[in-house]
Amino acid sequence: MKEQAHSPFPIPSLWCPIPGQIHPQRASITEFQLEWSIRHGLAAGSNEIARLVSADIAGLAARFVPRATLTGAQTMAALLTLTFVIDDLNDDGRLRGLPDDFARYAPVLSDALGPGLPAEPADPLVRALHDIGRRLRRTVSPALAARLVRHFRVTLAAEVRESTNNTRHLAPDLDMYVQNRLATTWVLPLTDLAAAVDGVEPTLADLDRPGVRALTEMTSLILGWDNDICGYAKDRRDGGEDVNNLPDVLARTTGAGPVRALAQAASMRDEVLANWLRLRSEVDETSGPALSGYLANLASMIRGHLDWAATCPRHTVPQGGSVVRIPPSRHAYDASAPDPLRIPSIAWWSDLPGAVAG
Repeated sequence: MKEQAHSPFPIPSLWCPIPGQIHPQRASITEFQLEWSIRHGLAAGSNEIARLVSADIAGLAARFVPRATLTGAQTMAALLTLTFVIDDLNDDGRLRGLPDDFARYAPVLSDALGPGLPAEPADPLVRALHDIGRRLRRTVSPALAARLVRHFRVTLAAEVRESTNNTRHLAPDLDMYVQNRLATTWVLPLTDLAAAVDGVEPTLADLDRPGVRALTEMTSLILGWDNDICGYAKDRRDGGEDVNNLPDVLARTTGAGPVRALAQAASMRDEVLANWLRLRSEVDETSGPALSGYLANLASMIRGHLDWAATCPRHTVPQGGSVVRIPPSRHAYDASAPDPLRIPSIAWWSDLPGAVAG
């Protein structure tokens, strides 16, 4: 595939030896997600519906949990839809540049996942979240549902911090950026759901094992960095600089130019994936079927996000090409890039079996 002639940046190559999979009932998931979104008022009018369809959120859900029950995959599609809607409200909608308003709205959203609302809410977002909460209470253990709600609150708090940083031009250093990025991907509540959608559920003790917790954090950071890397050229082409985007953080902290910062980011991301693969092999040796299924879904999320980004119209460049290449073999490490396992907030990963510093 040729690089786009008018792009000032090379199309990044993000190595991923994990095979891609997609749910066999993808069409049913897509039909459900569109109907559910319209029914709850998340898309009204032809333009909003067309934008929703072009985002292919159901396709992302089908790649994230390819072995799920149909009900589980539909719930994943619904929760993913809400993450997109909330992000769009914050990035381009009525909450853009208003972190204080977002901070007041966040508890309303997280409370909607609980059982305590006395009547059908008027706010479409709240109503949709309340429906997801009902779905969770039917299909997920109370302990895992409570964990998901807690992680949903953590993610919203991180989104408020990111909005504050962008609005007030508060540029975080690399460690502060990583601490917040671990949550702003939405992967923490999404992986809680992914733990149950296949019809079996690992114990919370298994999910809290250090190796499993590290794999979950690595998954979150890989997805966040892949998103940062794929969106970097678009953001700069649109005239924006995101203080919470990995290549921009690296450009500020290492003095690299845009192309070198992009290469550094890809190298750091590949290093985290290499450690994920080694650690997953170690952890899987002592995992029961439910935990092995959870680890398989983490793998599907890593590869599925890349496959979705490479084909989704929302993420392709204006000339119609992909924003990313996905080679099966790894490129040489960029020696100028910081070693991710020496970033303080995630340095504890280096103490686990299979971890190798870059």
